[in-house]
Amino acid sequence: GGGAAAAAVASKSGEEKMLQLAELVYLLVYLCTIWNTFTSFRVCEAVPLQSERNTTGILQSWPCWEKEEFSIIRKCTSCSDYEKKVKVECAFTGFVEEIQCTSDHKYRSCRSDEMEELKFWRFEGIVVLVGVIFAIIVLFRQRALDRRAEQKVRRQLESI
Repeated sequence: GGGAAAAAVASKSGEEKMLQLAELVYLLVYLCTIWNTFTSFRVCEAVPLQSERNTTGILQSWPCWEKEEFSIIRKCTSCSDYEKKVKVECAFTGFVEEIQCTSDHKYRSCRSDEMEELKFWRFEGIVVLVGVIFAIIVLFRQRALDRRAEQKVRRQLESI
């Protein structure tokens, strides 16, 4: 009789260790997913405006479009691979617009509406994914806690 009870207790502690190991694996998978999401999609990246800094990082004088009249010659368009290497303005956002000031012809970095919308929906997708992952983790955790409570009640009933 006593040996069977000891074996049952030993197997239950083995089950609890397996549950703890499974919970740890779920947590690691979750953390890796979050890390990979934020590093691969670059959700949190901030891009400095061209008017704030030049290539050396030193504050520059006001650009012509901030101190005089200007007109946009070419709307915000994506830079080619060559332009990204040649034009400093392309390096910041990957998009550039051509403007004509009264005294000068310049290019300035800009943000594409399509790219901003894509980033927004990418972020929304990440939020939904994180929500689903949390829901699954909560589901498994609740099941594990229910099993523990059931085992505890069963042990209490057996001891009566």
